[in-house]
Amino acid sequence: MSAPSASVVVITYARPQYVAECLRRLGQLTRAPHEVIVVDASPDPRTRDLVRDGFPDVVYLRNDLGPGTMPESRQIGLQHASGDVVAFIDDDAYVDPSWLDELLAPYDDPRVAAVGGRAVNGIPGEESTGLDLVGRFLPDGRLTGYFGADPGRVVAVDHLLGANMSFRRSTLLDLGGIRGNYPGTCLCEESDISLRVRATGARLVFAPRAVVRHVAAPYQTGGQRFDRRYLYYARRNHVVLLARVFGLASPYVRRYAWSTVREQRAYVRTTYRLLLGRPDEGGQHPTTRRRLTSPVVLTRAVVELSGLVAGLPAAVVARRRDRDAGVGTP
Repeated sequence: MSAPSASVVVITYARPQYVAECLRRLGQLTRAPHEVIVVDASPDPRTRDLVRDGFPDVVYLRNDLGPGTMPESRQIGLQHASGDVVAFIDDDAYVDPSWLDELLAPYDDPRVAAVGGRAVNGIPGEESTGLDLVGRFLPDGRLTGYFGADPGRVVAVDHLLGANMSFRRSTLLDLGGIRGNYPGTCLCEESDISLRVRATGARLVFAPRAVVRHVAAPYQTGGQRFDRRYLYYARRNHVVLLARVFGLASPYVRRYAWSTVREQRAYVRTTYRLLLGRPDEGGQHPTTRRRLTSPVVLTRAVVELSGLVAGLPAAVVARRRDRDAGVGTP
């Protein structure tokens, strides 16, 4: 069986220096892709000029919707792609030379509709953490990550990581394409694609030898990873995801809401410990300033619960748009 052709789509927003390194690494692949496409939502021409002047064989496309529209950028790339497989990476994900070979190998199995790979973050122990929990969808509606783990073999998963994932193009087109409306930090948008593919009965697998080096470039749209803005959209978008894929009345929505409420107890316990001046797990006692400002910790709980509540009306709107556009879940 001949290997499928692959279109590689790089999505970016205002990080031309990372795009340059990303494209340079793609040019060193042992198997050349059918095409490389950059979809740029930047407010300035730097990335356009970089691709035009330094990478003339790369296709450059615009996303004029601006920040917070990563799934919309993916859809633009999908619409232009002509390979059998469409592989998506972020601009700060640098591929290993054998990445495409390893990513395409599982497609020899016609039941496989999606393949993802490892995103190595340089975190000590990540290769052995969560080996049995890579890319799982849990009974309470939560999703596990652990995409830096290396189980040593190709394993079945429920969802993939946006920085290193691929799909049969025909599968995505049959589903009506990639759905947008995951604003803010765009969390859960790649899980939306994955869970919809999974709902068709197709297989999704994780190929740990298909490696990208994820350097986690700074956000150019405001905020930082795991700040309060991030936490808000993590909860908001997750509710929208569950409602869009499984329905508003799904038990997954109720279980996820309840698990979110339970998880806020950790912030309460931390605040209580700090107020009393008790040491942390490492035996370190909080400073006087830390004790006085400890109630600020509770604002994280407020933000997460606000995102949870905001997700409900947002889910209603998103489901209506999906029906109108004909891009629901099978």
